[in-house]
Amino acid sequence: MASKLIIYSRAKKEVARLNQYIALVDEYTSNTLEQWIIKEYAITNSLVEVARRANENGFKTNGGVEIDRDYVVCVIDSKPRSGDELHRLVRSGYRAKSRAIKNRYL
Repeated sequence: MASKLIIYSRAKKEVARLNQYIALVDEYTSNTLEQWIIKEYAITNSLVEVARRANENGFKTNGGVEIDRDYVVCVIDSKPRSGDELHRLVRSGYRAKSRAIKNRYL
């Protein structure tokens, strides 16, 4: 695998950004199902994997329904609560990713 050469200052900034993200995920408290979904998506970056893990853990929606991909999308794409930095980052990343996929098929 060939790697692209990066300048030192850019590498230091990238390491700092990644360490900040790791700390944000590690320190994120998931007291609700929605927070758990946000944290799991931050870890896996996969809607299907989050739904599968939720069902393996026996989580259900408020209506008692199993978690599916659409429910995970609704949680991630919902407006973040004030001060919920991880949700804000996850939502913007999800939107950028889905926008790129949509543009590929236009």
